[in-house]
Amino acid sequence: MNPAWSLPHAGLGATVALVLALGHLVMLVPRLDEPDAREVGADVVAVKPRYRNLVTARRVTVTAVLAVTAGAAGSAVPEPGRVLWWVWAGPVLTLVVVDQATTFLPVRLWRWCLAESAIAVIAWLVLAGPAVRSTTMLTTHGWAVLGWAGLGLAAAAPFWLMWRLTGGIGYGDVRLAAGVGAVSAVLGTGGWLTGLLASALVGVLLAVGTWAVRRVRPSPWGQVFSYGPALWLGPWIALAVSCWPGR
Repeated sequence: MNPAWSLPHAGLGATVALVLALGHLVMLVPRLDEPDAREVGADVVAVKPRYRNLVTARRVTVTAVLAVTAGAAGSAVPEPGRVLWWVWAGPVLTLVVVDQATTFLPVRLWRWCLAESAIAVIAWLVLAGPAVRSTTMLTTHGWAVLGWAGLGLAAAAPFWLMWRLTGGIGYGDVRLAAGVGAVSAVLGTGGWLTGLLASALVGVLLAVGTWAVRRVRPSPWGQVFSYGPALWLGPWIALAVSCWPGR
């Protein structure tokens, strides 16, 4: 087991992720503005579930179970990166749940995730104790956070090119790819690369599976599918690899 993991931290992570995930799902998602038919097409709006209808007992239950599990698992990540993983386990999970249901990654939810990430890191620096708030430690952590942000932008670059040149993905996937890079970078450059490769591999599997299923059972979405779940899973696969016995 990763030495950074402990039962109290796991409980705290599970609680934070659960509260934030369900808070977003129940309070924010039903209040989101629907996409403009003039921008995305009337045919897309016609088949898209309304945001206000996404809060169902089944979706709340699945989101809660995933948030608790992921929040506890994220506690294996050392600080200050652990709090970023708790946001990934909670609010970003809700964003991906919305994507899975609608194929949309609302920018308003993404902005909330960014704000909560910043608040979480600042709160940790304030509350963690005098040793962490020393000039040397603040400088060290500051450079680390900048490094994560830089690797996040590097991860988003190929997705941006794909969006710009082919239109095969939405801009929400570009933003989420930046999150994959930043969160995976907490595990080091090896974790960063593993997270990106894992996301790509899961994305390919989802694409093939969607194509196979919809050949038998056609969907109003055609071959369009949500890439968000693949992106969200990438860092968790990287974490599992980093915690594998013998590493």
